[in-house]
Amino acid sequence: MERNTLETVLGAVVLLVAGYFLFLVYSQTNVGAEASGYQLELRFDSGGSTGIGTDVRIAGVKVGTVINQQFDPKAYQAVVTIEMDDSVKLPKDTSAVVTSDGLLGDNYILLNIGGDTEMLAAGDRIRNVQGAINLADLINKFVVGTDSGGASN
Repeated sequence: MERNTLETVLGAVVLLVAGYFLFLVYSQTNVGAEASGYQLELRFDSGGSTGIGTDVRIAGVKVGTVINQQFDPKAYQAVVTIEMDDSVKLPKDTSAVVTSDGLLGDNYILLNIGGDTEMLAAGDRIRNVQGAINLADLINKFVVGTDSGGASN
C-alpha cells in the first residue's frame, strides 16, 4: 500500500513539474499573444531563409515578425510583409537586411534606422533592402577567387 501512495505522489510531482514547464514555455514564446501592430512591406531579390515567424530586429531586439511571404511573378521578387510593434516608429529612409545569428544561426531581418523626419505609415514599403548572402557563393569566391557565374576577380 505504501508503494502505491509513493508512486501516486511521485506521479503528481512529475505532472506539476511538466505543467509548470509548459506554462513557462507558453508565456515566454508569446504563443497566445494577439497580433497588435502595423504592417510594412519589403521586396527582396533574394529573401533567403525568411519565412512566416522570422524575427524583425533593431539593435538586436525583436520589434516585429514576418507575417506573410509570397512571390511576385511580374517583378521576380520575394514580397515579405512584416508586422511592427505599435510603439516602434520608423523613419522613411530605414533600410532592411536579411542577416543571421552567426555562421549557423537563424536568419532574421535587421532594420537600420534612417534619419528622415517623416515616418513610415501602415502599409508603406521599406525601399532600401538587401537580401541574404549566399554562403556557398561567398565561400567559392574566397577559396577559388571566382563567383558562381565563373567570372574571376
